[in-house]
Amino acid sequence: MSWNDSLGDATRYEIAQHGRNRVALALVVAFIPIWLTLVHMIIPSGPIAFHHDVTGRVVELDANQLSMISGAMNAVTLIIGFMMFSAVRRSSDFDRRLVLAGYARSALLVAKLLALGLAAAVVSLYATSVLMLFWMPELLVPFYLSLVLSGLTYGGIGILLGVVFRTELAGMFLIIMISLVDVMVQNPIITPSTGVDGFSLLPTYGAMQNSVGAAFTGDLSLGYFLLGMLWLAGAALIGLVAFHRRTRDHIGRQDPSVPRQQPERTATVVVSVTADGSLRIRSSSGPVLVCSCATDESREARPAVPAEARPDVRTTVLTTDRT
Repeated sequence: MSWNDSLGDATRYEIAQHGRNRVALALVVAFIPIWLTLVHMIIPSGPIAFHHDVTGRVVELDANQLSMISGAMNAVTLIIGFMMFSAVRRSSDFDRRLVLAGYARSALLVAKLLALGLAAAVVSLYATSVLMLFWMPELLVPFYLSLVLSGLTYGGIGILLGVVFRTELAGMFLIIMISLVDVMVQNPIITPSTGVDGFSLLPTYGAMQNSVGAAFTGDLSLGYFLLGMLWLAGAALIGLVAFHRRTRDHIGRQDPSVPRQQPERTATVVVSVTADGSLRIRSSSGPVLVCSCATDESREARPAVPAEARPDVRTTVLTTDRT
């Protein structure tokens, strides 16, 4: 099977699996509007200082609107991370069978990334549409792309956790905790000192900076966009290594054009001479091929041996190579 055929089939399998994930679909439909509505009702409006690293200055933003950006990003990262983690966990045995059937591992991983891109685009579009019911960002398309970037980042983390962890509880707990800590500490309402250097190492730091710029100031940065893509690339690379180890064939395969060599084994053969002069051969290691050198003529010309002159039964143990 060609690489393109493997990619096409694997992509269809991934999309169909996401479509059957009813829990994730329910989260998309219900959780995003409920969560954003709660944030809009709970967080009061008022000016708040935000350290915008794209411009290198502190800007005053509306606390309610900034919290809704954090809420939308938190919802997207949780849902996409959960979708990719669940998909990778449920398809692990199926992926192994596909690899044994001749599908390329790289095609299977690229299919997961394509499905991730589609899921992130759809969920982010829905989250942006819900957000527009409350207020309109200044630059709508860059704001939408920032949400897509956050979804791609956590989708890669979900793929990584799906191939590394063997229990769903551990993976889901890590996705929830990483997303909450990552997004919430960048909100100056929770962490007033948002200009700390270590914040730049957070997975959604670049997406958060660009989303704030797209929503309020109009200042964007390609470097901060690439920062999120680095997280996706790093998680995908580690996931590829883990995916390769999990789907490898543990049974040795031999080229059919090369003749198979039989291992040399030793058989124990017991040869007994009975009272009538015949041989009785017994093997404790399987059947043994016995070839007689005597011809029919020599057998007929052999004189009969009287019974009283026949030797007693003798037993000889031979060790020979069994063919």
